[in-house]
Amino acid sequence: MIKQLIQKLHFVIIDHEVYEALWNKLPKEIHVEWVRDGRHLVGKVRADDFTFMTQAESAEEFVEMVNDSLFAVYEIPKKYFRFFSDRRFVPNKKQFKRLNDASVRKSKMGFYKKKLVSVS
Repeated sequence: MIKQLIQKLHFVIIDHEVYEALWNKLPKEIHVEWVRDGRHLVGKVRADDFTFMTQAESAEEFVEMVNDSLFAVYEIPKKYFRFFSDRRFVPNKKQFKRLNDASVRKSKMGFYKKKLVSVS
């Protein structure tokens, strides 16, 4: 009965062992290079031994697509995404402004040990 109520309210309960196992699967370093191709942002993402591409039409969508791709590559179930906010790709204000600026044709950024830093 309680489990059904929790599911109806969209609460997700995560066992500590499951959380730790998923946490340890995620990369500690993420590198994102992107170029503007017409109205699309096309990104190359490197995380540990994985390299993959993603694209989007807006800065907001690009950030979302990078994170969705990361969690898909590392096989993190979507219902657990919110538990790993500190392992997400989140550009700082300056980097996000560059993503939104149509005059900026390309850039690189890196996420190291829970902190996003610009690499160029």
